[in-house]
Amino acid sequence: MVEASVLGLVAVAFLFGGIVKGLSGIGLPMVALPILSFAVNVPTAVALTMVPILITNGMQAVSGGRLLDVVRRFWPMQLTMAATLIVSTTFLTRIDNNILLIVTGAILSGSVLALMLAGDWTIPQRLQRPVGIVIGFFAGAIGGVSSLFGIPIIIYMSSLGLERADFLTSISVVYLLAAVPYVASLLTLGGIPPVVMLISALAVIPALVGMTVAGRFVKCLDEVRFRRILNWMLIFLGLVIIARGVFHV
Repeated sequence: MVEASVLGLVAVAFLFGGIVKGLSGIGLPMVALPILSFAVNVPTAVALTMVPILITNGMQAVSGGRLLDVVRRFWPMQLTMAATLIVSTTFLTRIDNNILLIVTGAILSGSVLALMLAGDWTIPQRLQRPVGIVIGFFAGAIGGVSSLFGIPIIIYMSSLGLERADFLTSISVVYLLAAVPYVASLLTLGGIPPVVMLISALAVIPALVGMTVAGRFVKCLDEVRFRRILNWMLIFLGLVIIARGVFHV
């Protein structure tokens, strides 16, 4: 049996995650995962994010109409990330939960801080593919134990000088094609109960509600201010997660 309080927190986590994604096009697992970690262990929290990530990014990827173009451009990074995700996911159920909390919190706070410091620097055209492969490896390595493979991808995509529409379409396709092997790896681990994946599927509902609500206000949003507030909130949540792992709370 699953406690009603846990289900309520799941709904809240994905509602807020959906709102952030609806406003900015990214950020669902970054918001949902730290909230979920207050009710369940890290492997369960990671598993709960999987179906919403798959569905919401699938919708964005298809609606962009450029799925094949994105695949052709970023396939080396995608293959590297997929292979690394499959390997690193095997460590998810082997590492102590307190260590996972520390690792996840450090990845969240550190990566968001790196994203803030990255600024407007641009990767030269000749280096974009090799840098993408390195980013794919790094994203897969940290994503396997935290589901936060998206943050290095955001930093990389931000450095390519893409227009907002191309950025969101590209990142949605990359997320989608990373989530497929990740979900498969989680299911084959055998350590994720079927009820968790069922709840993950149901969590798509509050995520979509959040995205729909946010979509009505996105045009009047001060995106710079919103992004700044969101970044500092995520850094704070990451530090809280680290503290929980260190002090075993």
